[in-house]
Amino acid sequence: MKVLWAMAALAASSMAPGAALAAASSTTTVTAVRPDSVAQALNNLGYTAEMAKDANGDPLINADIGGWQAALMFYECNDKTHDGCQSLQFVANFTPEKTFSAEDAVKFMRNTRFASVSLDKDQAVTMTWDVVTGKGIDLEVFSNSVDMFRSAMDSLGTAVFK
Repeated sequence: MKVLWAMAALAASSMAPGAALAAASSTTTVTAVRPDSVAQALNNLGYTAEMAKDANGDPLINADIGGWQAALMFYECNDKTHDGCQSLQFVANFTPEKTFSAEDAVKFMRNTRFASVSLDKDQAVTMTWDVVTGKGIDLEVFSNSVDMFRSAMDSLGTAVFK
């Protein structure tokens, strides 16, 4: 599984995360079945998203969301053709500059509804955020998920960096 290490500055981009949403059609559907729709939605929301493939051949999006590097992993894809994916997982990895314990991770997850945080043996911190899209979700719903993930990255970044 390919993931990116977030060492981005805490400064958020100047564009409001949902500002581009008004410019997009309210009928736009975002779905893991069409990975390009996910990348396009992120770009339309003012973020950077580049399509790639993971080590298994499944789609992968490398993204810059509010100054943080993240990867969007695709799950429940066809094992042979690597298409027809049903869900996404946003992934952000941090190499902390200050102590972040297992107790800190539990506290963070209690206060951050959809986030899952784990610590590696070398103290690296990984946050994941799952989104089931099935055949499609509305752009506004996707935008809300991205906004919440960005906010969680901001909070976790504050907790792990000086």
